[in-house]
Amino acid sequence: MYISLDNTPYYIYTGTHEPKPELETIVFVHGASMDHSVWSHQSRYFAYHGYNVLAVDLPGHRFSKGKLLSNIEDIAKWILQILNCVNCRAIHLVGHSMGALAALEAASQLRSDIHHLKTLSLVGFCYPMRVTPALLNAAKNNPSKAYSMMTQWSHASKTGGEPVPGFWSAGMQMSMMENNQIEAIHCNLEACNNYLGGEQAFARVECPILFISGKLDKMAPAKLAIREAERIKNARIQIIDGCGHNIMFESPDSVLNSLNQFIRR
Repeated sequence: MYISLDNTPYYIYTGTHEPKPELETIVFVHGASMDHSVWSHQSRYFAYHGYNVLAVDLPGHRFSKGKLLSNIEDIAKWILQILNCVNCRAIHLVGHSMGALAALEAASQLRSDIHHLKTLSLVGFCYPMRVTPALLNAAKNNPSKAYSMMTQWSHASKTGGEPVPGFWSAGMQMSMMENNQIEAIHCNLEACNNYLGGEQAFARVECPILFISGKLDKMAPAKLAIREAERIKNARIQIIDGCGHNIMFESPDSVLNSLNQFIRR
């Protein structure tokens, strides 16, 4: 479905269902230069198993129009605007990579008198999320090169090992990036690199938090997620073997099972 803000249409995958006020709502936020389809396996499952699902295309990504958002705080505010347009109270926030930073920031800003935040799930998360200068330079001056760099670094294996026969997640990632505004990759990576509000955001979040990391993640090393999980009272962590940063493609069932157990609990 599309939601209009200031006469700008934004696309949100809902599993073909109109959100129902009586159901809990799971919001999925994608990472840098990605779109809602990175969550296709997980979002479709929840949409057909008793939840509202809002898997967003951020502004300037895939089917959503509008201006790219240049910092994590603005992405979080946009998420809250979307939630205010949907008549749902009980919320679960799920984000991957840049989307995890945005979900964290949005969770810290949610007003409890409007929405009840039940859980926060951070997939492929680290903080601070520093981006190597070589990747930032490529993203600005040669986006196609940046797409290749991110795709290579996001996968544990260069030779395949796909969970579904005939499925090529590296090719899907490249195609996904090319379908966004060309400036999206640099804008998104700068937003990750510049975000400094993580510690304050964690301090304001009171709901249970789940970290999900690929053991072989080169872009957001699992050890950094473990460090965060160990210092947060309501946090737990799931490390998935044989996976890199693009964990929802490399092990879709493992991510789904982890989210399902955590959210239902």
